[in-house]
Amino acid sequence: MKRMILAGISLFAYLAAPAQEPAHPLLPATWGIKSEELVGVVKELADPKYEGRLTGSPGFTRAAEYLAGQFAALGLQKPYPESGYFQNFTIPYTVVLPGCSLVIQDGGSTVSYHYYDEFMPGSTSGTGDLTADVVFAGYGISAPELGFDDYAGLDVKGKIVLIRPESPVSPAVGEDKFGPWLAYSLHQYKMQNAVNHGVAGVLYHYGPLANTNNDYHPDLLLTMVGNRVVEDLFRGTGKDYAAIVAGIGAGLKPSSFPLGKKATLRNKTEYHPRGVGMNVIGVLPGSDPVLKNEVILIGGHLDHCGMCWEVCPGANDNASGIAVVVGVARALVQSGFTFKRTLVFIGIGGEESGLVGITKYVNDPLFPFDRTVGFINLDCVGIGPNLFAGGGQSFPALFSPIEAANRNFIHRVLGSSVAGGAGRPRSDAAVMTKAGIPSVSFSSYGGSGAYHTPGDTPETIWPETLEDLASMLTLALADLAGIIQK
Repeated sequence: MKRMILAGISLFAYLAAPAQEPAHPLLPATWGIKSEELVGVVKELADPKYEGRLTGSPGFTRAAEYLAGQFAALGLQKPYPESGYFQNFTIPYTVVLPGCSLVIQDGGSTVSYHYYDEFMPGSTSGTGDLTADVVFAGYGISAPELGFDDYAGLDVKGKIVLIRPESPVSPAVGEDKFGPWLAYSLHQYKMQNAVNHGVAGVLYHYGPLANTNNDYHPDLLLTMVGNRVVEDLFRGTGKDYAAIVAGIGAGLKPSSFPLGKKATLRNKTEYHPRGVGMNVIGVLPGSDPVLKNEVILIGGHLDHCGMCWEVCPGANDNASGIAVVVGVARALVQSGFTFKRTLVFIGIGGEESGLVGITKYVNDPLFPFDRTVGFINLDCVGIGPNLFAGGGQSFPALFSPIEAANRNFIHRVLGSSVAGGAGRPRSDAAVMTKAGIPSVSFSSYGGSGAYHTPGDTPETIWPETLEDLASMLTLALADLAGIIQK
């Protein structure tokens, strides 16, 4: 059915476009898209009053109410009779409080590490103080059917383990080879396996960054560490960290050992098991008697990483995407045109916590999937001059009007790729693709900013990139939806 829908979307005008720039009925509507207004949305959502927009928390609820207010001001329809713009779901969350620290003792010397470039408290850590011996446990994997166990022969009960993310087999080698390792590469598995072995603390060589995509274990302290901490832990052991990691990958044999040092972890957290999150959804109904039953979705995740222990503002990730969604919605609504197909605008919750919100939508879609033309996702679109569309090459009927709008009017560098990540989805678009919905996911590149730290602030945003992307998508969505002339 979706192939029939996509085949029915006319692309011939673009394929046969003359060299000169053609006129477009929605072009005047794009002139009203102002970069300062889009940056204003970013600044609003990055404000400390939203406390980093951690899904489930009161700060996220306030951000969702703000976005719902934007949709209401545009006159977008509320899709849910009881909850209005909100598709609600229950989700646990953890707040990290001030007072966290990391210290390593090596013989008579003591080193305290700097937050947040050398360590960050785990976003799902238990709370408390712990001083214990540190043991290197590779990837933290016990996979008997693969003949691999990082914990074999180790005494780790009550101790702290240093472990790596991912697995010794990379996803880059292909699904056939990586598939057996997939479940073992997940953060959730590694922490549960540590608990199963009696580990009291984990130093996770990941970032250091805030990461809410994990499970909470009350008796496990989790701290994210950077390269300096790892280098100090390996110093004096006679072993080279990079060489050991390379050897594990080459031979698929663990190389775990006690590091001969102690660490003191202090993490202060509050766990909330019954938080409430939501997707925020507004609908612009189509006007064609038949085609109004077909829908196009455009959205991005509204959430970020919350308090860790300072606010992680999430300006680029992903207030930038929400700003573009709002800008496109405003331009289409205020254009004075109506559209044959229905357009759905969505601010997705729970992306940072394990793609919870988009999974909720897939399991309980607002519109049938056999009537869903496609999904355009916006994630980290605010830093740098260049744009990239993941999945564009896999879904040309969805992507070609976007390419044409850029080629004829916007003139940004716009790359694309085939769809990826269905084996282990890491984006809202990948979840939709796996569910059978053609999906294109936009990001930007070519600039410098921070990721999952308090440094992801509005000052790093490139305003003109937001404006051009919003203009491009306004033109493309109008064509995909089918313009009804005034």
